[in-house]
Amino acid sequence: MSEKNTHGAGPARPASLVALLLGCAMLGATGCDGRSANDGTNINQILLPSDTLLNLACAEVGIGPETCVLADPENPFATVPVPEFDVNNPEGETKFDLADDIPAGPTGAKARFYLWATALARRPSGENQWLTARALHELYDANSDPLIRDQALKAYRSVLDNFFGSVTFFECCGGVSFPGTLNERVADDLYRTEATGYERLVPGDPVNVLSLFGEWGYTYRPANPPNYDDGLVTINRG
Repeated sequence: MSEKNTHGAGPARPASLVALLLGCAMLGATGCDGRSANDGTNINQILLPSDTLLNLACAEVGIGPETCVLADPENPFATVPVPEFDVNNPEGETKFDLADDIPAGPTGAKARFYLWATALARRPSGENQWLTARALHELYDANSDPLIRDQALKAYRSVLDNFFGSVTFFECCGGVSFPGTLNERVADDLYRTEATGYERLVPGDPVNVLSLFGEWGYTYRPANPPNYDDGLVTINRG
């Protein structure tokens, strides 16, 4: 099974700014020459950070309905349209097209966080929350910052607390898309190192993840090989 729009880690590169070119369809009220009708400023490209140092805009940035990321001066997507999939325009540009233009590996990890946190702030959903958590997880893998580790755990927990039962779509079997529940994706991302390829957020024996889930108010029955698709997360009843 291959995941749609999931980027793996790659070799670290020197910190710099990377230009992301946006198509005219992504520019909202600008012309195809990339110039604003208001002030003539060239805005057909945004500069993406390629370092892995993330300053949290507020304590709950990237968590649930918090929108402080939209006022973060370091957020390159703060004023950029981040379109969701539109059933009335299935061929239109979406947030995943933006994600595909971000460099893979640590160079793009910080930009991925800003993209998904921006999408979450504008449209709170389990999918956007999970992708934000994965981006934070990737950043922690790159910088080993304990603050980012804690934020990633909060973001994963938010999928369960705020969006329990939500789904996203994965792609396999010759391009066929199918829904997958995010409760189990969150648990698997934390339980198995191989699920993400990133450094574990909960160190030590995987049983520690089961204990953490208990503290959060959930029970996880781990998935089994070879497909790891039979895990189950349930809510603990008092």
